[in-house]
Amino acid sequence: MIKTFDNKEWELDDIVPKMYGDDFYYNYLGKNALSSSSFKAILNDLPKFLESLTGQAEENKSQALRDGKLIHLKVLEPERMQDLTIIDSTKGSKLYKDAVLRLSSDEVYTQRELNRCMPLADNVRKDFDAYCLMDEATMETPTIKMIQGLPVRGKADILRKDENHIIDLKTTSDSSRFEMSIENYGYDLQGALYLHLFDCTRFSFIILDKITGSVTTRELTKKELKRGQAKLQEAIDIFKRNTKAE
Repeated sequence: MIKTFDNKEWELDDIVPKMYGDDFYYNYLGKNALSSSSFKAILNDLPKFLESLTGQAEENKSQALRDGKLIHLKVLEPERMQDLTIIDSTKGSKLYKDAVLRLSSDEVYTQRELNRCMPLADNVRKDFDAYCLMDEATMETPTIKMIQGLPVRGKADILRKDENHIIDLKTTSDSSRFEMSIENYGYDLQGALYLHLFDCTRFSFIILDKITGSVTTRELTKKELKRGQAKLQEAIDIFKRNTKAE
């Protein structure tokens, strides 16, 4: 049984199908469950994170995040590209702003953004090692668990359940610094959490350098996963100490 922060109780077979919808996964569960991003935010700035749960924090989606989402869609869910509205103008134009008001910024992109991101997404699809990790795998698979009394959600970019292997697609502006990013950006925490959520034993990255277009793959080590587990436990402890969660 899953109990979300609004005190609703869900059977796993009922809530997981709903998690394939972006509105339910990102909006409803974004305020009523935790995630790897939540735990990273708790470690970095607890007051700001708690504000986000009550809707008081303002979301500011950077260009890097927009590019990342566009590349993720093209690589992992290309069929959803047809649902986007592409505006052949700048983001400062009335045409673009009207489209965002009518839809949302997550659904509206400029032709310039598309032209920049699509060749990069194609590089991922063409890379042999990345292709082997994605071939016959399941894409964008969500799940949720109660962890130490807390509802925690996750969505595996690429899941090879027969191999107990999760693969996450990361975009970066400097792949040479990715090793530092694993610790600094909490990718080790994400790996440890996802292995628990999906009952897997391996966690890897497909790393796309948006500047050079290069694609590399990298698996988390046992040492990194252990460090990530320690971060995860610290975040859980901080959250519980500062909320009424039990």
